[in-house]
Amino acid sequence: MKIGILTFHSQLNYGGVLQCWALQTALEQLGHEIVVIDRWLDNNNASLECVYKNMGLKQWVRFVLRICMCLGDLKLIIRSHRTKKFIKRHLNLTPYHFVEWSEAPKDLDLDVLVVGSDQIWHCGDFSDPRVYLLEGAPRVPAIAYAASFGMAKLPESYKELYLRGLSKFKAISCREVEGVEICRKLGFDATHVVDPTLLAWGADSESMFRDRKKRELVCYFLSECVEAHIAELEDFARKNKCKVKILINEAYLLPIPTNLAGVKKVVCGWRNRFYPHVKIVDASGPEEFMAAFKSAQWVVSDSFHALMFSICYGCDPRMIKPSSPFRQKMFARIEEFNVHAQGPLVADTVSSALESLANGERVMFDYSWISAQISKSKTWIASALA
Repeated sequence: MKIGILTFHSQLNYGGVLQCWALQTALEQLGHEIVVIDRWLDNNNASLECVYKNMGLKQWVRFVLRICMCLGDLKLIIRSHRTKKFIKRHLNLTPYHFVEWSEAPKDLDLDVLVVGSDQIWHCGDFSDPRVYLLEGAPRVPAIAYAASFGMAKLPESYKELYLRGLSKFKAISCREVEGVEICRKLGFDATHVVDPTLLAWGADSESMFRDRKKRELVCYFLSECVEAHIAELEDFARKNKCKVKILINEAYLLPIPTNLAGVKKVVCGWRNRFYPHVKIVDASGPEEFMAAFKSAQWVVSDSFHALMFSICYGCDPRMIKPSSPFRQKMFARIEEFNVHAQGPLVADTVSSALESLANGERVMFDYSWISAQISKSKTWIASALA
C-alpha cells in the first residue's frame, strides 16, 4: 500500500522532524511504501530555511557583522543545513511541495493519507489546522495517527471547522487522552496511542546504549530561559563531576549592542558560552540531537519529545512544569507518563530537578505498560489501514 504522511516535518524543531521520521520508519516496518507530503508552513519555507536568500546589502552587512561578533547567525545556518541534510537523507519527500491544498496536485497517487503526529490540530496560538483537517484536499482515504490538539478544550468558534474536518477521517487516534475526549465530545470515536517516536524504537529500549552512557546532563528547554539557569547548571556540574549540554531549540541570537544595556547583554551571552562544564549547543541537527540523548545519563527538560527520547535511550529524566500558559495547556501528555513512573519525574523548577539528581534519586518507568501501549498502537495502525 502506498501511504502519504502529512505532518510538521519542514521546520527546525527536533520533535517535529524526528516524529515524522519515526512514523515513516514504523509504517515501513509494516511493509508499506511511504512518502512524506512536502507541505511547507509558509511560502518561503522559512521555518526550515532560515531564509537569507533575499537579503539586501544592509542585511548582508549586518549578517557578516553578527558572525564576526559571535552573535549566533552562523550557528543557525549550520543547524538549518544539518536539518535539511537529515530530511533529504531520511525522509521520502514528494517531488512537489505546497502551502495550501489548492497548490497541491489533484491526484496525490496515494492509497491512504496518514495525518499526524504532533500538534497538527492546534488552533489559535501558532497554527491553522485547516490543511491538517483536509479542508480543500483531494479525496483520499485518510486516518489520523497520534494527532494532537495541544489543548484541553477547543474554542467554540472553531467547532464547525473540526466537525467538517474530522468527518473526513475513517479512523482517528490521538497521542493524548485530552485529544480523545475532544473527539468524542464532537461525536467521533478516537483511540489513545503512543507518539511515533516510541513505535520506532520499541519498549526494549530500556537498556539501549547503556554501555555508552557518559556522566553527562542534557538540558532541552522550550519555555525556560536558558540564561537564567547556566550558573546553577555550572555549579551542579562542578559539584557532581559531570558535563552539562544545553540543546537550544530556538535561535540563540544576541543583539548587536547599541547602548550600555546591549553591551552588558552581549558580554553576558559571551560569558555563558565559556563556563567550563556547560556547553551551549545551538547548531545541532536531528542526528546530533538524538546522539545527545544516547550518551546522556540525565535529562532536564520541559519538552514532551525529550521525555520520549529519554524513555527510548534509558536516560533518567526530570520534566519541568512549564511557566508559560501556552505550554501549560500541553503538560497533561507528560502527566500521563508520570502516572506510570516511579520517582520524581515531574519537578516544579530546574533547581528542584537538579537537587533531585544530586540526591541520587532515579526515575524508573513501567516498561511493561509502555510495551503494552506500543503493541496496542501498532495493532490500531494495522486495523485502521486494513
